[in-house]
Amino acid sequence: MTRKIVKRSPHREVGVINAAWLLDHSVEHESHLERRFVIAALACPVVKDIVHQPVTLSLPGGEKPERYTPDFKIAFNDGDSVIVEVKPEVFLKKHEEKLKRVERLLHADGQRYLVITDKLIDGQALATRALLLMRYGRLRFTDEEALECLQTMRRVCEGDTSIKALVSQGLSEPLIWNLVARHQCRVPADFSVDADQRVFIDPVKGDHHDYFKSWFGIEAR
Repeated sequence: MTRKIVKRSPHREVGVINAAWLLDHSVEHESHLERRFVIAALACPVVKDIVHQPVTLSLPGGEKPERYTPDFKIAFNDGDSVIVEVKPEVFLKKHEEKLKRVERLLHADGQRYLVITDKLIDGQALATRALLLMRYGRLRFTDEEALECLQTMRRVCEGDTSIKALVSQGLSEPLIWNLVARHQCRVPADFSVDADQRVFIDPVKGDHHDYFKSWFGIEAR
């Protein structure tokens, strides 16, 4: 991961995340919390794209006209997407009424909306574990090496198998984790970056928005 500073602030970190192994553009963030969200979202195997501040909306229903810019838009591999607001949980009550107006506005336009908090991002050390996975994403392998590894995994796996078992077949552990980071294979949300972790070679089935919510520990409604 390469990060450049966009502008300085005494109260927050502002920068970009370059995930060239997965995206063809960098993703800006305006706080430490947003940065951790992006890292956690990049690890989710259904995520296809992440765009920072995708749109500015005119928000009705308040005492005076308001403009609202959500933090991110997440696009999924099944063609669906969701608008995401990243916010510390301690501020939810303060902004509850406004967030409900945003949700109604977006739902009326046929768009999905999620508020994701620090509790969800950092719960069970998700962002920390995703950062470890990111380091493998930065490694470089040839297309031939990646294809050969995937072919071997499909040959020896019956749905899923452990990293340790794959390594015993002569595969490279860093390459396997690189493929996970690139969403060529996948691990569950409670993954551990170790040799005992089981890896799945089949794509995610079902609603990718629901899967993304479950990645952050949000139960479907």
